Formats: sequence, structure tokens, C-alpha cells
Amino acid sequence: MRLVPSVAKYSFPPTHTWHTGTTWGRPERSAVATRHTRSRSNKRTKSFLSRTQTVRFVRLGSNPSPCRTLDRVRAFVTGATGFVGSHLAERLLAAGWAVRGLVRPGREAALPAGVEPVRGTLDDLPALRQGCAGCEVVFHVAAELDGDAPRERVLHVNVGGTENVLRAAEEAGVRRFVFTSSVAVYGESAPEAAGEDTPLRPTGVYGESKVLAEDLSFSHHARGLVEVVVLRPCFVYGPRDRRFTRTLVRVLRGGWFPVVAGGSAPLDVVHVADVVEAHLLAAVSPQAAGRAYNVTDGARRTIRELLRIASRALGVRVREIPVPAWAVGPAAVTLRGLAQLFRVPGAHLLSPGNLRAMLAPHHFSIARARAQLDYAPRYQAETSLPDVLARLS
Repeated sequence: MRLVPSVAKYSFPPTHTWHTGTTWGRPERSAVATRHTRSRSNKRTKSFLSRTQTVRFVRLGSNPSPCRTLDRVRAFVTGATGFVGSHLAERLLAAGWAVRGLVRPGREAALPAGVEPVRGTLDDLPALRQGCAGCEVVFHVAAELDGDAPRERVLHVNVGGTENVLRAAEEAGVRRFVFTSSVAVYGESAPEAAGEDTPLRPTGVYGESKVLAEDLSFSHHARGLVEVVVLRPCFVYGPRDRRFTRTLVRVLRGGWFPVVAGGSAPLDVVHVADVVEAHLLAAVSPQAAGRAYNVTDGARRTIRELLRIASRALGVRVREIPVPAWAVGPAAVTLRGLAQLFRVPGAHLLSPGNLRAMLAPHHFSIARARAQLDYAPRYQAETSLPDVLARLS
């Protein structure tokens, strides 16, 4: 796969600061377009929106969704067999969209029923071209989520893969490209209730890769060939989640949990159904093009409050293991080693990055998404997290 620029260029000085929409320190270009490209983009948008039917409610589980449905709009979803991607594909089908999903050969059975399989990977440009052909919207959800994976692999998948999907989307004349990023782009020093214009200071390779992928996406948007919308979800929980939700269950059932700085730092979460609705709204909102949006459930909770919600739901008593802020790194190594030695469930959760996440403030504003996307989260952790955990326990 072609990586542009080369992997060797992906270096992040610890004091460098990124700003939303910037590309390698150059001035923001996300809103820049020539008269010709603006005209071409506006024509595609008007054609697309003219096919938007009257607002109707489509049920997702037991809750009606206010998102508009479209007359057989075709979408291509990368990561369609994953956690968020599979829920997104199902929601699109329920709303009447025609959906294609990128899937590794041999994994077709993992696709939601009704999704047209496109066999390939993010390295496979012919497969990506096939997936994008005739589509009006591309949802790029696929990513390497493991922050402990080799640096080159994370950059290869999350940056190079995004470049390949963007290239295929432009060649196919796709109208809108919705990119699933992460609040990890803000790093560990984001202020309370950080908005989308907060300087980006990623501290791990995953966050760094998402910043680079965002910059690539906005640079393609500036060329006027495809409209880009970036979504930044926080910790996502829900059915079929094999990472955050399932690991939380395993660790809590082990009877202990590491708590940094008394567990007083806020930690935002969001139900996968709300993340999916944000994706649909990002696909149809005329004013969303060229912008980034935080996606949370809108509430502020501390890690200790979330632990209490989860432990009550599971009916377990959890011993908190205090970890001082200055000892996060050494403590993570020691605790993970002991947990693995004694076969404590969920030992792999105790990485330095995850412990730092518990210490750093993670509360983000969704005011822009509420105002511009009409995003209104319907799930709150106090009621929905216990239900999800009960299904996994």
C-alpha cells in the first residue's frame, strides 16, 4: 500500500500542537476551495438532498430514530464487521439504504444480513474502488485500535488506509466521506469540556494516527472533490463490543480495579446506537462538510461513578487499587505483570495508556453536534450500561 507521506515522516515532537483542519503546520485548508470545485460540490449536494424523503421514524431496538431516511442511497462502509461498523450497517439498512461492506475474504458470514460484501482490505485499491463505485456516501470506520500494536502497523492502517479509501472515493465521485476519528486526538491535557477547536496534542500512536488521518481527510476536502465530515467518539459501549465493555466486565468480576488520583477525573462514554445516529446525521447535514464533531452522551461522570454503575449492575464488590499520578507508568507494568501471573481476568487492560486515560480529563463538549447536526443522544450510562453489562455477564 502506498503511504503518503512515507512512514519515516510520521514523527511527533512531544511539545508540538495540532489545530483542527491543519496539515503539517500549514494554515487551515478545510474551508478552501476554488469557485469551480465549490460549484461542483454544491451541485452534488443539492442532487443528493433533493432525494431526501420526508422525515419519518425508524425503530432501532425499542427506540424510534428521528434521522431522515433516503431513497435507496448507496453507501460503502469500511469496518462493517467490527463493533461500530456492524451497527452502522444495520442502521443504514433499516433506514432503506443500499449498503456495501468491506470484509476480509473468508469473513463474509460476519457481515450483517443484507450487506453486499466487498472482499478485500484497506491495502486493496481495486477492492476499495469496487466498494466506492456508484456510492454517494463512504463511512470509513475501519481502524487499528490497539495502541500497543507496533507503531508502523498503526500508521499503516490508520493513515495509509485512510489515504487509500479517500483516493478511491474521489475517483468514484463519492459525494460525502464520513471519517470515524476519536477524542484521542486531544491527548491527555485537553481542558474541561473541550470543543472541536481545542488544539490537538496526541500522546500515543493511536491518537497521532488519527490526527494524521484527519489532516489527510481535510486536505482532500479542500480540493473540492469530496466532502469530508470527521466524527470524534469517546469510549463507546454497547452490544457486540469486545473491547471496552467486555474487558470492563472481566476486570470487575476479578474484584479489583486500578484507580488513579482517586478516580475523580471525568470519563465520557457513549452508546454505540448514538454513535451510529451521529454518522447518519453527518452524512445528510448540508453544513457538516469540512467540520469535525465530538460524539459523547453529553453527561459528565467520573471514572469512580462509572465503576459504581457497572459494579452495581454486575452485583460485585470491587476493591479500588489507588495508583498515584507520578507512578502511572511503573504501576501499570507491575500491576499487569501481577495480574497475568495470577491469571486475573482482564489483565491486558492495565497498560500505561489506559491508566493515563483514567487520570486525564475526558469530558468533551457536543454543543457543535447538537447545533449543526441536530444530534441528541438518547442513551445514558445510568440506565443503558447496566443493560449492556447484564447481556455480557
